[in-house]
Amino acid sequence: MRITLPLVASLVLAGGLAGSAPTAVDGRLAGATTFRVCGAAGPYWPTQTLALDGTSAWIACKEQSRVIRLDTRTGKVRGSVRLPSFVTAVAAGYRSLWALSGSTLVRIRPATAKVTASIPLATSAPYNIWMGGGSVWVADDAGGRLLRVSPATSRVLARLPVGDGPADMVFSASSAWAINHRDRSLVRVDLATNAVTRVATIPGDAPERMALLAGSLWITGRGTDLLEVDPATGDVRSTVEIGASGIDVVASGSALWVPTRSAAVDPTGFPTMLALRKVTAATGAVSTRATSVGRIDVHGLQYGAGGVWLADNRAGTLFRLRG
Repeated sequence: MRITLPLVASLVLAGGLAGSAPTAVDGRLAGATTFRVCGAAGPYWPTQTLALDGTSAWIACKEQSRVIRLDTRTGKVRGSVRLPSFVTAVAAGYRSLWALSGSTLVRIRPATAKVTASIPLATSAPYNIWMGGGSVWVADDAGGRLLRVSPATSRVLARLPVGDGPADMVFSASSAWAINHRDRSLVRVDLATNAVTRVATIPGDAPERMALLAGSLWITGRGTDLLEVDPATGDVRSTVEIGASGIDVVASGSALWVPTRSAAVDPTGFPTMLALRKVTAATGAVSTRATSVGRIDVHGLQYGAGGVWLADNRAGTLFRLRG
C-alpha cells in the first residue's frame, strides 16, 4: 500500500521502520544486473524514484535531497543534482527531468543536470509525477486532487478534484484515468476540458497502480490481484492470479511486468517483493521471471534501456533484468 503519511522525519533502524518493518537485508534478484545507488529511504515509502531517459537512469535520493544520473550502459554515476529538500519522485518528459522536492516541482535540464525552474505546488503532500496530455501531473494526496502543470510555462494550470487518495495515472490521446487507493474509485479526465467523471469503484483492498495496454486498464495494489478493467465502464474483464498482490505494474510491448508481495507481507502494505511476474496481456498467462533472495523493496519500476528496472531505495540497489 502507498503509505501517505505527513512528510515528517521518521525513526529508521538498520534501514527499516522501527519496530514494524521486516529486517533490513540487502536482497538479490537471480539473473539481474545490480547497481549500487543511493539508499536509506525511510517512510513514507516513495514509489516513483526511478526515471529512464535514453541511456540514463535518474534516481531520486530521498534522504540525501538529490537526484543522481546513472549511465545504463556502464552502470557508472555520471552526475548529481542537489535539491533544497527531500526528493520523493522523478519522471522524464518534455525534454526535461521533473522531481518532487518537498512541496516543490523542480525542472531539470538533462543535458546539463541544471535546475531550470522551481514550481511551488501549494500543497502539503504532493505525490508522484506523470507525463501525458501535453502536461505534467502531480497528485495532491492530502487534497484529493491532481495538479496539471504546463511544461511550456512551468505554471500550475488546474487543480482537479478526483477522489480520496490519487495514486496513479495513465493516458490515451484524449483522456486520462486516475485510480484512488483509499476510496477505490476510478475516474476519467477529459484532457481537452479537465472535466472529471467517476467511472467505477474498483474491487480490492487498495487498488493503486495501473497500466494501459491492449485497450484495457490493468490495475493492482494491496489485497488486489491483477485486474483487467474496461476503461469506459470500469467493469472487470478478467482477474489474473499473480500471488497475494502486486506492488506496481508496467507495460512493455504485449506484456505486463508485476513485482508481487507474499501473503505475509500483503497486509502490511510494505513494498517488499516476493517475485517478479510477467503477464501476457492477450492470454493472461503468467510466468515468474525472478524470485527475491533476501529483502528487496520496490520504490520504482520502469521498462526500457534493455529490460525491466527496479529501484530499491532502502538498500541503495538498482536492478536490471533483461526482458
